[in-house]
Amino acid sequence: MRATAAVLAALSVLPACLGPRTDTARYFTLPPAGPASTATAVPSLGLGPIVLPPYLSRPEVATRLGPEQVAFSANDRWAAPLEELAVQALGEELRARLPAREVLRWPWPLGNPPEVAVAVEILRFEADAAGGGTVQARWTVTRRGNPPVRGETRVQEPGKPGDVPGSVAALGRGLGVLAADLAAAARGPAN
Repeated sequence: MRATAAVLAALSVLPACLGPRTDTARYFTLPPAGPASTATAVPSLGLGPIVLPPYLSRPEVATRLGPEQVAFSANDRWAAPLEELAVQALGEELRARLPAREVLRWPWPLGNPPEVAVAVEILRFEADAAGGGTVQARWTVTRRGNPPVRGETRVQEPGKPGDVPGSVAALGRGLGVLAADLAAAARGPAN
């Protein structure tokens, strides 16, 4: 009898364990693009490939703790794959800064290349322990009929310690700086 009562008591607790759980995670996207440029628009902008390091291919927000140490947040996550969020945010920043009438994602049709093509290798895209964010990228911009322009952008945006939303905003501002460098390279020295 006692064994049966113990089993029934244990089984009565089981639904509570299997019931709905409260999601305590916070989900982030990257901030929208800055104001549109008044420069003459290019007909088409090709964006890609955009490559992120493999360790950023996860939903958790990464925080750089030291030169060789990265921590991933248990509760702060990207609302979509980071690569997709970065490509979308960078595309909108470039559309606003260059500007571009049309943004084509890699791979684009071989017979119809874009007027301007941008390829980016993101080396770092991390929050930091001080609450800021670091964006570092190598890039190539090719304007049809001109030789490619290569460069590197590294930006450290400040923030407040422990402020993950502030770090995400700092990363968005870092993408804005990267977009400004890419737009300047696309316009060339004469523009």
